[in-house]
Amino acid sequence: MGLFGSLFGKKDAGAEAASDAADGSFLSDFINIPSRDFFGPFAKSPNGRYTLAWCDGGPDQSRKGRYFLLDRGRIVVEGGMPRPNGGHIVDSGVFILNDWGSIETLSGTFTAFDPDGTVRFRRSLHANLFNNGLSNDGRLAVCQMANAPHEDGGKLFVFDLAAGAQIASWYPESGWANSYEFPEDGQTIRLVYRDRGAFAYGVDGTFIDRMRWLAVGLQVGDLGIVQTLLAETNNQPTLALVEQLLGGIDVALASSTYNTPKWRAIAFKLRGLCLEAIAEVGQALVAYDQALALDPKVGVKRKADQLRKVVP
Repeated sequence: MGLFGSLFGKKDAGAEAASDAADGSFLSDFINIPSRDFFGPFAKSPNGRYTLAWCDGGPDQSRKGRYFLLDRGRIVVEGGMPRPNGGHIVDSGVFILNDWGSIETLSGTFTAFDPDGTVRFRRSLHANLFNNGLSNDGRLAVCQMANAPHEDGGKLFVFDLAAGAQIASWYPESGWANSYEFPEDGQTIRLVYRDRGAFAYGVDGTFIDRMRWLAVGLQVGDLGIVQTLLAETNNQPTLALVEQLLGGIDVALASSTYNTPKWRAIAFKLRGLCLEAIAEVGQALVAYDQALALDPKVGVKRKADQLRKVVP
């Protein structure tokens, strides 16, 4: 698939390198290569040697989807792909791209390449591709899928590029990450979130940092975490856990994230469940009534009516 720079004309290698090095210019998050009539996003290898550039052909393929690999400013690989996105490259020159494919058909292709442009591994997937990641040694890669009515939808796929094989696929309980880190042990992957930090999973999907993820979720007022913990305790949390849950609910009610009647009603419902679990029935009824005032269909009317019979 790859074409070397020596094939792009009759210049000798030195002249070609000088031409491409002078031709490419960086503009914020984009690279301009006039000699190839190319403008698009790019990624650099950590050591700065390699530059990977790509340009999405668009959902209607109104333009040509292309990618380039530059080695010290010299084009060494040039290839075509309908919708290249999410490029990553490491010091060895191994690189990955997501081909977004057709939005309508909910499909895409993950591809890993060697430094000469040869395909090292390719996997077609039945969902839109969200993002991806590549370990510093070029051995492990991941690809996160968007939701879709197919078994691939929402899963994180883990690939061993050295073996050219898929290791596993699983649903990350912590949700879709913004980026990925690959510890040197080769057995764990950290999913990184802008607002919460990084959480470790085993390559098989074992959620190593689940307890810390739950704790951080309560600290930032994540009502989904509150719901999860209540469900896991069958709405019978311990007093110590109730204190943490109520703290998380208070954070949620004070934030702009949940500043809608529907979400505030859910927050008050959860508060009522927590208070009822520790026999604070009077305060629980107040919380249920607050929830019902915001959303009569929030699902606590029966509970509120039952408590009203016992609350003085």
